Amino acid sequence: MHEDLIKWFFNENGLDSDGTPPAAAIEHFQIKLFLNDSPLPDVLDDTIRKKLPGRSRAVMEESADIEAATSGAQIIKFMRRGTDMLNQQSLLHRALEFEDEIVPEILRMLKTSLNDLFVEMSARVFAICTQDISEDLIGIYDDVRSANAKSMILLALGFKAPEGAIPWIVKKYSELKSAYPNKPYCYGAYYALFEMESRFYSKSSKFSVPHSGT
Repeated sequence: MHEDLIKWFFNENGLDSDGTPPAAAIEHFQIKLFLNDSPLPDVLDDTIRKKLPGRSRAVMEESADIEAATSGAQIIKFMRRGTDMLNQQSLLHRALEFEDEIVPEILRMLKTSLNDLFVEMSARVFAICTQDISEDLIGIYDDVRSANAKSMILLALGFKAPEGAIPWIVKKYSELKSAYPNKPYCYGAYYALFEMESRFYSKSSKFSVPHSGT
């Protein structure tokens, strides 16, 4: 339906290969790691256990607290305060166990939240949860205060939105790029479109990353 638009978009827009990866790139990578059940966190965990035993103890204590959570409210508290990177997949697993409770709440909170830790973990929950929330995400987009939150909503839509949303996401890319020319917020839409190209138009769905453009 929109394959020509996707091709045009990536011919016209690329990534700065010399710059710091934007938050959307990092979150896209984290979501793909989770979906592909990557062993990378285990490798990092082994390294930290050997070289940083003090941090290892803190990670284990935090992990135990996450596993002990008994409500969505407790999970949201962890999302807001942030966790060690080695516990983020564990937190995401627990969040998905409470998704019926927390997804409506984080949709509501995202409208006004300026907490990037919360916003970015919310994007992972939205992208991976079993609920079809694409209409909800599109519906709240214009009411969201934070440009980073808008970027993360667009990223999550890359995993959730139907093919017909592609022109709308292309439009939001242009709007964010124009409104914030020196900030990377538009890349939430960029990585969403990359994911949608894979979902709708690629023969293979293997884990890959976008190439740099000009």
